[in-house]
Amino acid sequence: MNLPRSLRQGRLARRSALTVIGPLALALVLAPLAGGCGKTPITKVTFENRYAPSPTNQRVIYRAFWHSASVQDPVAPGSSSAPLDTAPASEQTAYVLLAPGWDPTSATPPTSFVVLQSRQDYAVNLNETLEIPVDDGAFDGDCAAGSVLTQAKADVITRFVFPNDFAMLGYDAATCTTTQIGDAGAD
Repeated sequence: MNLPRSLRQGRLARRSALTVIGPLALALVLAPLAGGCGKTPITKVTFENRYAPSPTNQRVIYRAFWHSASVQDPVAPGSSSAPLDTAPASEQTAYVLLAPGWDPTSATPPTSFVVLQSRQDYAVNLNETLEIPVDDGAFDGDCAAGSVLTQAKADVITRFVFPNDFAMLGYDAATCTTTQIGDAGAD
């Protein structure tokens, strides 16, 4: 087919423009989507120790647990744990082991704990950071504040949430008392 020269040049001009504009338009459309390439969504949780600092009886968070995140380093009153990686989750209960009067700089682990359970459940979405406040308003179980867990709840927490910390310890929820128990394997 023999087209007039003006039509052939018009088609070539349009084709040339599409050859340049097409990839440019495609790049502009795909750019927002490509911004996330190679980036892994980050979901975090922190525990905020909202107890007031005290020279005589500070309330140190010794351990804490929520969903898939576990605090392993002590959190002094008035400070927060490092942000911990976690997965997005619907509402979950948080658990804390307080070490009242314990010095977090000590090389000796605490011998007394207070077992706490959150009064409400917490949730976090993808790419967000959940901040869990730890104090007597947000958690049950601190006998000194007049809040007591049932023994059954305390047993679940000490046996299944913090089993390593209670391997040689017993816990009385009514008095928030930690006691040393004998070695079950000893003769």
